Amino acid sequence: MKKISDKIIYGLHDTLIGQIVVAQSDKGVCWLGFMVSKEEGAYKGDGFTRMTEFFPTSTLMRDDAQTEDVVAKIMQAWDQDTLNDIQLDLRGTEFQREVWEALLHIPRGQVISYGDVANDIGRPKASRAVGSAVGQNPVSLVVPCHRVVQRGGGLGNYGWGVDLKKTILKKEGVS
Repeated sequence: MKKISDKIIYGLHDTLIGQIVVAQSDKGVCWLGFMVSKEEGAYKGDGFTRMTEFFPTSTLMRDDAQTEDVVAKIMQAWDQDTLNDIQLDLRGTEFQREVWEALLHIPRGQVISYGDVANDIGRPKASRAVGSAVGQNPVSLVVPCHRVVQRGGGLGNYGWGVDLKKTILKKEGVS
């Protein structure tokens, strides 16, 4: 993946599902992570730390006021199942972006398996690669990686912790 050096505005915000860090470039939302520590179950680390690692050559500028409206739009879109309306700046490999685009078609209140996603993108033998791409999703919640589960119905991993995945899915009506 080509590293892009640009200016990214980010903010930290409290939501009904926890504190998030959201970032936007001039093209759209490029990061959404949860401020969950490793001790709280985020096996990859908190959203801010992961964001700085994801954008190592970008200039990150905190401006909570500027990102407040973006967060309000994201939370409304999540509640109304209109996440496709959020302007995104997805940065990843072609395969990752293909997987993330497929996730945008999973309706609120539903889950599908990694194998289902692999089938949806026309690569039925790529379940493991799909799992890896799902795990690298830079815009959690908006690109609903939490809606992907194991074939047998198990929740699988979630970079922000399985407890948060359970909470989000419950709020979406998945039992």
